[in-house]
Parts: sequence; C-alpha cells; structure tokens
Amino acid sequence: MVYSSILKRASLFTTFAAALAAFVVTHPHFALAQSATTALTDVGATAGFANTDLLTIIGTIISVVLGVLGVVFLILIIYAGVLWMTAGGSEDKIKRAKSTLINGTIGIIIVLGAYGIATFILNALGAGSGTGNNTSSNGVVSVEALSGSLGAGILRDHYPERNATDIARNTHIMVTFAEPMDISSFITGYNTNGTGTDITDDTAAGTLINSSMVAISSVYPSTGLEAVRTDVDVYFTDDLKTFTFIPQGYLGSATDNTLYTVSLNTAIKTAANADAFTGVYSGGYEWSFTVGTTIDLTPPYVVSVVPAQNQTFDRNISVEVTFNEAIDPTSSTGTRTATSGFSNIQTVSGASHTTQAGTYQTSNGYKTITFTSTDACGTNSCGATIYCLPANDDLTIKIAAATTTKSPPQADSFPYDGITDAAANSLDGNQDGTAGDDFPDWTFSTSGDINLVGPTISTIAPNILGEDQALDQIVTITFSDIMRTLSLTSANVSMSNKETSTGGSHEMWFLPRSVSLDKTGAEVIDPVNQAATQTQTTIQHGTFLASTDGKTYLYGVLASQGIENQYQNCYVPANGPDASGAACAVNPASPSCCNGHAQSATCDLLPVSP
Repeated sequence: MVYSSILKRASLFTTFAAALAAFVVTHPHFALAQSATTALTDVGATAGFANTDLLTIIGTIISVVLGVLGVVFLILIIYAGVLWMTAGGSEDKIKRAKSTLINGTIGIIIVLGAYGIATFILNALGAGSGTGNNTSSNGVVSVEALSGSLGAGILRDHYPERNATDIARNTHIMVTFAEPMDISSFITGYNTNGTGTDITDDTAAGTLINSSMVAISSVYPSTGLEAVRTDVDVYFTDDLKTFTFIPQGYLGSATDNTLYTVSLNTAIKTAANADAFTGVYSGGYEWSFTVGTTIDLTPPYVVSVVPAQNQTFDRNISVEVTFNEAIDPTSSTGTRTATSGFSNIQTVSGASHTTQAGTYQTSNGYKTITFTSTDACGTNSCGATIYCLPANDDLTIKIAAATTTKSPPQADSFPYDGITDAAANSLDGNQDGTAGDDFPDWTFSTSGDINLVGPTISTIAPNILGEDQALDQIVTITFSDIMRTLSLTSANVSMSNKETSTGGSHEMWFLPRSVSLDKTGAEVIDPVNQAATQTQTTIQHGTFLASTDGKTYLYGVLASQGIENQYQNCYVPANGPDASGAACAVNPASPSCCNGHAQSATCDLLPVSP
C-alpha cells in the first residue's frame, strides 16, 4: 500500500572532510548559518555576511582565536620540554622550563574558562533570539530550528518559500495548513462566535493581521532596527486552510535588499480550538526570505491543462490547471454550486449548459488548481470516494482574468473577479504579454465509463540504499501516469530520518513539488502544443546531516496510498522499482513495497526508538 526507500549518508570522506563534518554536527553554534531569523541575523546580513547569523560569525571568530591559542600552547610545551632536556644540570634553564610549563598551563586554563563563559553568553543570547542553537522544540539535533512543522506537522505550504531571494516588493505572503484554522488567530478582532468552521455568524472588526500571532518582521537596512508589520490585510479561502497576507504598502526598500522573517506563534489555534503546533513542533514555525528592490509587473499564464483538449476521457478524469508561477489562492480557489458561488474558473456541461458544482483547491506551491465535483460515483481500490463529471458529455473549462486597473497588469480591486498571481497581476490568458485577457476555453469529452486502473512508479532517485548522497540531494519520483497533483502533498509524500547509533531523529522540513512531462520526458510548458503523459515529483527538504565515523544518518521516503492518478485511483499495490531497478513484485496479498521488497504489512521504514 506504500512505496518506501532509504537513502544513506555514508562516511566516505577524506580525513579532513570527516573532521570538518564532525565539527559541524557537534558544534551547534556554527551549524545554524541558515536558521536564525531574528534581528541579530538580519543585522549580520545587512552588514554583508549573506545568510550567516551574527552569533555564528562571533562563534567562528572565537573558534579561530582558540585554534591559534591552542597552537601557541603546544609550541610553549615543546619549547619547555626541549629547554629542560638540554639544560645539562643548569638550574637557571630548568627554572625557566618549569616557569614556561606553569605559565602555559595557567594560560590555557584561563583561555578555556573564557571559552566556557563566552559559550554560556552565546547560548543565552541564542536562546532568547532563536539563533545560536541546533535543537528543535524537543531538544533533538536540527539543521533548521522551528522548521519541522512544514511537511511533518500542520503546515502544508507557504509562499515565499524558505530562504527565497529577490522576492518582489508587492508580493503577497501565503500560508496553507493541513486542516481548517481559527480565523481569529490571524485577524485582529475577529470573532467566530464559537462556530469555528461556520463563517455565516462570524463578526469582524476589520481585516488587519493579528501580529501577535503572525509576526512579519524585517530589519531596515539603513538603521538596523527591527520592525513588525501591522498594516497587513488578511484574507482566507473557503476551506479555512489558506491565509493570504497583503501588506498595505510595499515590502522592503527601493535601494537595498531586505531580509524578512515570518513567525507563526505557538498560540495559533485550529478551527476545532486545538493547538496548531504540538508535540515536537510545539515551538511554532519560522521562515525567512529576502525581498529585492523591484516591483513585479509580469502577469501569470497557464502552462499545463488536464485533461488534454479535444480528446475523450473516462468520466472520473480530474480537471487541473497549472500556472507558471504562484497564484493568489483567494482568486483561484472556492466552492461552486450549480447556480452560484466561485466563478473565476468554471467547468461547464455542453449538454445541460450548466456550471458543474464542486470545489477548486490549490496545491503544488500555489501553481496548480484542481477541480473536484460533488457527484460521487464509486470507490477506488483504497476505499476512497471517486467523483465524476457528467457521462457522454462535452465539457468546457473557462478561466477568467481579473479586471485590471487603468494601468495593467495590476488587478482592479479585491475580491478579485479572476485569476491573479501573488503580486496581484491579472492573468495573461493568451500569452501576448498583456494582462487581463481570459485563457482560451478548452473542451474535452467524457465517456460513460469509470477508469479503475492505478498508477505505478517508473523511476526514483537516489536509488534505494544509495550512499554518500549530497547534503542537499533532491529526491525525485517519476510516475507512470498523470497524477492528481492535489494528492501529491506532504500528507502522502513524506520523508523521515534516523541516526543509527541512537535510533533518534532530527527536525527537518520537506515539501513535494510536481511537474507534468510530455512523451519525450520534457516538462510541459505549452498547454496547446504539449500534452502531459506523466508526472514527476521532487521533494525539497532541509539539509541532510553529514554522517561521520561515529554517526550514520538514514533518510527514508514514503509514497502512501493517498496518492492518486488523474482518474483518482490510489497507489495500491505500490508497484515500483527495487534496489536493482527491477519491479518490486507487489501483488494484492503483498501490496506494500518496503525498501524494494514486497510485503503484506504497511512499511515501517525507519522505526525510531523511544
């Protein structure tokens, strides 16, 4: 029912590389150059230290100084020893040798004491600022602290992405959760009146951000002073899972790059009034990105559509539209009834001339929109409900561009009456470089049949039990079929890790991303002249930890039965390659492919000791 594989970070380094890796792993204050998201980090970046936080810089300087002093101490010991051995009974030389040994020893004790005090101070500063440590909320090793909720926790996605650079100043910030959220956690003065998922009885004082729960902060390049934005409007999708934060003024500066940090507070609640961040991720979530000096005035366009135009498909085919960049979910997602509701994208029956009821949902880094109808028409091999389009019909997909201002490409007003990107640029439907025109309608036909054939995995990279992988190795899964992108999220495509000597794991974010491929294996970027034939998913992730002679880190990938192809059929049995590249030989009695071996039980790929 699942397909799983292990990647192994082997200790195949040279002596110098192994020593360097051991230093990075065992010295937390120098390993977190990319985590820190506070004022100290921002000041360091402003001073020209790239993404390295200030405490890391101080720690590195101390490390260098200690190294030099260690060499000096060694030279003194050797000098005293030589002096004593060559004294020839001279009391004066023996006295000088003893004095050198005593003074050198006292000096190194003072140096080590100073190091201890400096370490204590840096740790205290780091604990208060969120930098200078490599532990997550449960105290385990972490490459990027307060990051694990993305993938393994409640967070499904956000935009801009972690450590993104050159972000436009007019960008909207978007966050997607795994379940409906409490709106009052994000909007100041919002009252759900005790009905978390029913917004009909809600009352709101406005749309301004609850900055005590979601802090969007920056450090001004000219002064080094930190500021938290409170002039931010907040909007949300119908399912209460995605929230869009729109600053009332531009981000950053017209002359200098500006580092921004978004911090999600531990007190944020779900719509069921439960804590959003719990267990090992109870410390909340933070991420940073750099805003450049430019304004985004380039409109988005469509790069791929499913189903393909002018072809016939079984009626449980999925409808998906993929854009070239992140789209504002408040313009592209919503619920439609037969007569009213969301209309920026419509699926229209040729026979009845009615707009089909269903939901439009975002995934894949806010680039892909998936339509799911309300017509339940069966179950797949995992027992999940399949939804169908009208049988023996010609259906047309309509995608509207938002009305623009007098100076395109910016959309005229909110709420948007058509598709916009994350900078409020309206859709360029015909790709002529001008925003505000609808995407040309595309039509396909349905049969009266329901397709129940499941997908398989064609290739994976790295290979099962692959060793000596790069610390930033991208994991790739290529499927044999066009997949339903909405199912290729961290809920169904996940990563885990284990350190073999202790059985423990460390905090690490991960994020699936998918593209459509044509029959030649090229990425589909032209919806008219390229037809998608399969899907390739990559898993972005936090940096792997380097294995050393004392520690070996294993990383596992799990593709669960929740993954579906374009006909909503799940991944059972989990057919895919084994370690040699041959088929895993799964069957209905042994439907799980665990590290290349078929078995009946669900795969527990990397069991972690308590």
